[in-house]
Amino acid sequence: MKSILPFVLSVVFCLKAAAAPYTYVPNPADLNDLDHHSAYTWRIDNINLGGGTVSGASLTFKNIANWDTNPNMLFIHLFDTAKNAGVSSFLDATGAPVPVNQIADNFASPLLASNPLIASGTGNTFLTSKSFTMTRTTFTYNFTIPQLLALQSYIANGGNIAFGLDPDCHFFNDGVTFNMTVPEGGKTAVLLGLTIIFVCLVHRKLSSAPVSQSARASEETSSGEGVPLPSVR
Repeated sequence: MKSILPFVLSVVFCLKAAAAPYTYVPNPADLNDLDHHSAYTWRIDNINLGGGTVSGASLTFKNIANWDTNPNMLFIHLFDTAKNAGVSSFLDATGAPVPVNQIADNFASPLLASNPLIASGTGNTFLTSKSFTMTRTTFTYNFTIPQLLALQSYIANGGNIAFGLDPDCHFFNDGVTFNMTVPEGGKTAVLLGLTIIFVCLVHRKLSSAPVSQSARASEETSSGEGVPLPSVR
């Protein structure tokens, strides 16, 4: 049985590896600390899933915190694409500081119509909105099933996607990361098939193995067979 263990462990490892991770980081990684004066797009190009289907996706903001205690909101959208590659931004608020009551999503109607970063008619999926305190925290948003379906559709339509982020306050952070998980269906099926065949062969071999004398004696004793009966006088 000891010789079986390494094989089983290697199969388990390969099955885990068969779910390929896709990781993307913008440049700059912190999106200029998400300044209240700006709205941002981050376009990711040349996404090739190799025919796979996205099973999970998340957007992570490392050590994000608001710069003060005023009301705030970070609006996040997923787009089919954006006008510019990489990270782009435009000034969507004025003032120093920006008035605290100026909280509005520039990637939603009616402001989207005048947003210079997104072309009219571009596929738009609202992901989430989130407020933060001055205490740094790592925030991870996991896509819902409908959002995963939209993500898959956008990737299929040109091999790129874009995020729209409108920070309505100033959010310090140590970097943004986008992750996708795509199971490699063909490899997984082959590995599972090999594992099933191997387990069946091992089971068959063990079932047909000769039983030792000690094991047979133990079985006979436990079943009551082979135990001498006392003589009756």
